[in-house]
Amino acid sequence: MQITLKDIARMAGVAESTVSRALNDKPGVGQETKAKILKLAQKYNYRPNQLARGLAVNKTNMIAVILAEMDSPGNIEIVKNIEKAAEEVDYQIILCNTNNDLKKEKSYLSLLEANQVDGAIFIGGKLVSSQLLRLSFEEKNPMVLVNRLAEENFFTSVLTNYSQGIYKAVEHLFEQGFRKIALICGDKDNLTESEKINGYYQAYTEAGFSVNEDLIFSTGADRTSGYNAFLEIMNRDIIPDAFISTRELTTIGLVEAIKFGGYFIPDDFAVVGYGDNILTSVIDPPLTVLNEPAAELAKLSFDFLLKLIKDKLEGQQIKVLTPELIVRESSIAKYN
Repeated sequence: MQITLKDIARMAGVAESTVSRALNDKPGVGQETKAKILKLAQKYNYRPNQLARGLAVNKTNMIAVILAEMDSPGNIEIVKNIEKAAEEVDYQIILCNTNNDLKKEKSYLSLLEANQVDGAIFIGGKLVSSQLLRLSFEEKNPMVLVNRLAEENFFTSVLTNYSQGIYKAVEHLFEQGFRKIALICGDKDNLTESEKINGYYQAYTEAGFSVNEDLIFSTGADRTSGYNAFLEIMNRDIIPDAFISTRELTTIGLVEAIKFGGYFIPDDFAVVGYGDNILTSVIDPPLTVLNEPAAELAKLSFDFLLKLIKDKLEGQQIKVLTPELIVRESSIAKYN
């Protein structure tokens, strides 16, 4: 059982306030008493209750990272980089997974309302809820959005330009001579996925080509969905010559289905995936990917939040970053 400040006070025969002053190097404690208290703290490996101490001074040195999708490798990479940035300035994170459930998100918002954390970073998710919008109007609730939108954006935000990312992928495939490009994406009602679809339309329109709706396929975000998407697309009237998958796990399933069907990449189908991580790195041939700048998204969001906490951010800040297209063998036309 962890020793408390009250335990040290009892063993030293002094008041708890005296122990607190000694441990925090405050005046008003004799040298002999201070030495005795410090020795006891060291002997019993005393660690202060950070939350309790934080509540007393309205500061906890903890932030909540509220994640909409735990199964997204890209989101996890952002979380890891936020944690790294936080540790560098002696902050800790509390990770909260909502699984896109607004009721769960509301329960996690209580951490912010009760001052149990100094601020919150929201990663991904549906359109900002009324509860979250209400909290944003109170200065005591510092918060930053990462890849999440609001109808009226009162939030400091760091966003990925998903539309521009997919535009670049389609443009690259056009340059390689591919014209019938299938887009395997998420729900069209999902804000980030709808942005990716917009980028697809824009690239086709500006190139002077018409879009075949049968080449846009909305599916789940898991590996099996990517696999099944390929099978279903191959049963449609138009057979693509290239694929763009907008999420990491569907990309894995897509590639598996292509190979299991006896086809070759890029000889039969070119493929552009999403996310440059351990999952996509093991694909053969080496996979062309759109890679989100996770480290920069994390650093900017944490820096913004820290400034909000310290009341040093001048006005609302919105930063938009563009994914990098990393070209590898999977999208290079054999006879181009």
